[in-house]
Amino acid sequence: MAKAKHEFEYIIIGSGVAGVIVAKGLLEANPNSSVALVEAGKRVPLEDRRKWWDFVSTGVNPYDDYHDLPIESENQSVGKEPWTFRESRLMGRGGSTVHWGGWALRFKEEDFDTCSRTGRGADWPISYRDLEPFYDRAEVLLGVSGQASDSVGNVVPPRKSDFPLDPFPFVEADRPLIHAMERLDISYGHIPMARFRKCMTTGTCRYCPFGARFTAAYLLDEIESNPEYRNFRYFDRSPCERLLADKKDRVHAADLHSTESGKNIKVEGTHFIIASGAYESPKLLQRSITKKWPNGIGNDRDLVGRFLISHPFLHVRAVLPSNANRWNQELDFPTLMSRHFDSPEEQANGKLFLFKDRSRPKVDLARMMIEGKTRAQIERATMGPMEFELQGFMEEFSIVDNRVSIGTNRNRIGLPQTKVNFSRESDFAERSATRLEIMSRIVKETGAKIIRSDVRSQRGDHSAATCRMGASPATSVVDPDLRVHGLNNLWVCSNAVFPSGAAVNPTLTLSALSLRLADKLIHDGGTA
Repeated sequence: MAKAKHEFEYIIIGSGVAGVIVAKGLLEANPNSSVALVEAGKRVPLEDRRKWWDFVSTGVNPYDDYHDLPIESENQSVGKEPWTFRESRLMGRGGSTVHWGGWALRFKEEDFDTCSRTGRGADWPISYRDLEPFYDRAEVLLGVSGQASDSVGNVVPPRKSDFPLDPFPFVEADRPLIHAMERLDISYGHIPMARFRKCMTTGTCRYCPFGARFTAAYLLDEIESNPEYRNFRYFDRSPCERLLADKKDRVHAADLHSTESGKNIKVEGTHFIIASGAYESPKLLQRSITKKWPNGIGNDRDLVGRFLISHPFLHVRAVLPSNANRWNQELDFPTLMSRHFDSPEEQANGKLFLFKDRSRPKVDLARMMIEGKTRAQIERATMGPMEFELQGFMEEFSIVDNRVSIGTNRNRIGLPQTKVNFSRESDFAERSATRLEIMSRIVKETGAKIIRSDVRSQRGDHSAATCRMGASPATSVVDPDLRVHGLNNLWVCSNAVFPSGAAVNPTLTLSALSLRLADKLIHDGGTA
């Protein structure tokens, strides 16, 4: 079949937060720039009141169909530790920010020196200070609410500026854990949230009818609606099959396949940015095979796809005998966090980020009324035993044999199947047990009875490090400016470039890296 031909100055693969931030920066600097943004998935219906009503009444989320399916034909987990794909990413316009919780936390200074401090994983070739001004800008762009005074007691990293927006207050149901932490002299604070725009606190934040939670799709809407950006082009439902390199050090085109029309599209360009997450970024490089790159572009040393990390998810569930104050979880996101154990002292065993569960205690009053429960029955339910949960992310250290590669099939949006080979470190059980003991001590201090304490199965949330950044091509895939080693015009900008994952959510750090890359491309004109 004949291929349509297009030419652009910049070609960005992926419409998540990284790709859209880079596109926005390039176009703001020069509205006449020709920029192509390529997305494999389709548009998720956002700010749709009808969809929201359906979600509230039936529980059916409008973006459920945009997740990986929990079936073997969709993806493969082949390692010793089962890897769960379901709901860990979203494949569509705006990427995973369409379904993320909005948690927008900075890494700490020591997170950039993981290997030097622990002997595990890898160091970043840049420092917190290098990224700090971009963190400031990212918080403004994403509309992050928080409290700078939480930096007292090592709750958050030191900062020179306040948050753009005030924090969400603690909810009443946070009180038992807050009081327990105070008695144990454990610092705590407000979780920074990128969801304060027009927030009406409906309590159904997994699908917002107002657009209060930041998503990259809204930035993309702004780009497409700006008449000055007449050379911008968005390729919808067009998985990138491979990149084409006419020279050892230069990519010249991307092969796309429109799943809507069935046509192949050859897109030629001067600069290429892969912004496709920790799964698709390495897979695209791996399948971009040429005579000069027989193992895939940028993969001479078989490092592409290796060092996969995520966040082990720990939780301790407990119950108090009564709920005399009728506390109910007021918001569909947590407001209480602790970075007390997200510290240099805990780093050698894996730092721990703590937060209260967003869904407990929960009495569905509307459902009980619909079911015809009496006032007495509702009263007993609201004042009866109160269940709550303390949860945590544990820092994971990268090892070379944990990797992402290409499976044999394709998923329902046309991307090649993802194969994950993942195993835990030999001392993981021992280290995670010490973290669960910390959490249990806090929960016991509330007077509650623990009913469950464990590590959940490994999910792909916050996957990273599969095209990691470093100074040397012998140990990394991209350089400190995110350029693929050995190529003049190819960059990777996704969680894949993280050398380490810290203990907190990666989105704000990725946003800061994206702003930094956009500035670099603008300043240098993309040249070496």
